[in-house]
Amino acid sequence: MRPRVLAVVGSLQARSSNKALVEAFGGLLRGAIHFVPSGALHVLPPFNSDFESENVPETVLAWRAELAAADAIVFATPEYAFGIAGALKNSLDWVVGSGELVTKPVILIGASTMATGASLALEALERTLRVMSADVIGVLSVPHVRAKIDADGRVTDDATVGSLVDLAEKLIERLTR
Repeated sequence: MRPRVLAVVGSLQARSSNKALVEAFGGLLRGAIHFVPSGALHVLPPFNSDFESENVPETVLAWRAELAAADAIVFATPEYAFGIAGALKNSLDWVVGSGELVTKPVILIGASTMATGASLALEALERTLRVMSADVIGVLSVPHVRAKIDADGRVTDDATVGSLVDLAEKLIERLTR
């Protein structure tokens, strides 16, 4: 059975640059890895610790099951006000104490129109995931992303493609050894 990689994109926009990067990354895994995009961030309710362990919403239970079923996870986030996307942070708040990310290999991708390439968001995301005991095995920051993705959502920048290839190889090696 092929390892399963869950793709979680923090931007909810249909034409998200982060989504395009994750799709390009997933294309590099085809054959060796079963790549599954998550739609959970579109349906999760705002985090409320009153419902963290009792009367847990069905969408949260489904999110937790999706994470548990994954052998690895690719998270992508834009940078909003120097932090991670709210929908992504909310999704992580629902699993802080439930354990689905403990020792799970994760790749982080962040893209921004600015020269910082979502680096502050990536730092915050990495800190959050490490507190949850996830195993961060690779991080990619993509600055000036609009110049690196065409109108059809294809990554056109050779250096960015090369970085995605490196991350994909690292993940394949981790999951198939």
